[in-house]
Amino acid sequence: MTSIGSSKADRFAEIDRCLAMISPSSSDESKFVGMLILPKLLQQNDAAAIQHVFDGMNFTFIERLLRTAPDENAEVPDSVMKEIAVNILGCFARYENLVTSKPMTERIPTLSTVLTPNDPTDVTEETLHIMLCMAVTKESMVKILDPDVLKNIFEVFAQTQKAKERSLCVQLVTSVYARACHQLHEKPIPSLTSAVKYSLKTTLSILSQIFKNDQDMLKFETLHMLSQLLPLVPSTVMDKVKHDAEKSYGRWLEHLRVGLRQLLSSRLRDSDRDEAMVVTACMLRYFGPDWLFSSLEQTKACKRKKEKQSEDKKVLEAYADANFPSLLVHLSAVETRVMLDDINDRLRSLHNLNAVVHDEEKERRQEIMIPVHYEILEACIQYLSMHFDNDSNSGTDPEVLLKIRKTLSDTLEIVMELLRFIQDTTDNDEELENNTIAQASMRIVAVWLAEEGFEL
Repeated sequence: MTSIGSSKADRFAEIDRCLAMISPSSSDESKFVGMLILPKLLQQNDAAAIQHVFDGMNFTFIERLLRTAPDENAEVPDSVMKEIAVNILGCFARYENLVTSKPMTERIPTLSTVLTPNDPTDVTEETLHIMLCMAVTKESMVKILDPDVLKNIFEVFAQTQKAKERSLCVQLVTSVYARACHQLHEKPIPSLTSAVKYSLKTTLSILSQIFKNDQDMLKFETLHMLSQLLPLVPSTVMDKVKHDAEKSYGRWLEHLRVGLRQLLSSRLRDSDRDEAMVVTACMLRYFGPDWLFSSLEQTKACKRKKEKQSEDKKVLEAYADANFPSLLVHLSAVETRVMLDDINDRLRSLHNLNAVVHDEEKERRQEIMIPVHYEILEACIQYLSMHFDNDSNSGTDPEVLLKIRKTLSDTLEIVMELLRFIQDTTDNDEELENNTIAQASMRIVAVWLAEEGFEL
């Protein structure tokens, strides 16, 4: 016992000597040596020692280490100094009461500057871990959502070849937005509302450009981030983003549409196609049917150009862009019909007391994705109802319109068939009210009857 106690006392004495070496009155050489030794004396499970060091830490010097500029003539490389600072902060980040404290939160802007794509050391990964631990308080989230900090994170995301670095960037961005938007859904917080609003301009601008231009796995990881982020944003916040987008930030809206067209024109896994549909539905919800369906007004002109210049790449690109809404509606309608047929078959088997093998994953996907597809189809119905008799729609190829209307009509017949069966076989009104798919189905049928009912 004496030996253990003596050893612990000796270690605390060494820690105190290091803290004295890094005090503000000490020389830079002394501070550097103290910082170099200190992490070696700390044990992550020794909360008392960590707290003791935190209380005596010279955070001003840590800031200086993080800000060290590259200098070829320096005796100690700047990367080593930054690594020492990050290691110290990493010790504190394991403790919730320390990582959320003001001295740590204030380091976020500078900490983000040490992020380096393809870092040969572990500094970038450790820094992202530290920021993940920090991203739980309002103050920390506001700091991380600063556009300059986000740009540093996205630089790593876009340029690194290291899967771990990119994965941590995705985790950090999505978790910050998830927590921030969750708090805003509960109550308005002016500072957080402002941070989310202004950060979205940077986030969506950067991600949409990557989404449009990259044709490798990064495109799919960007899609995943967008599909996680967009459904979270409160409509009140996105309304402000929409207002600014209409004035001067509209380029990213086009980039997103082009990226979605590139993906959905190719063969995709179900999970990737679902994420693309979620992003599409969110964009239609926030920015209205014109964001997607206005390109239909170019179908007639693009068709004529394609007939004359069938090998011209620009003409083919314009033709594909103009016809993308029609393709999207077809894909969404097919997905809807397949899922509704499966639900119909399952419900009829249950009603007839036949054995049914439940696939929970498939049923969960249906509950999530059917309302998403309905949202896309509903936006199409709304667009057609607003523009069908309008002169501005004169540029739309009639064949395209007829195909879209036929697709919608066929799909809505299947929706109504399912609804009739559910209503005929359900005795409990409460059960019907709690049926998400039934409620979503009634909504789109009501929209269809209101806007296009004359066709039935």
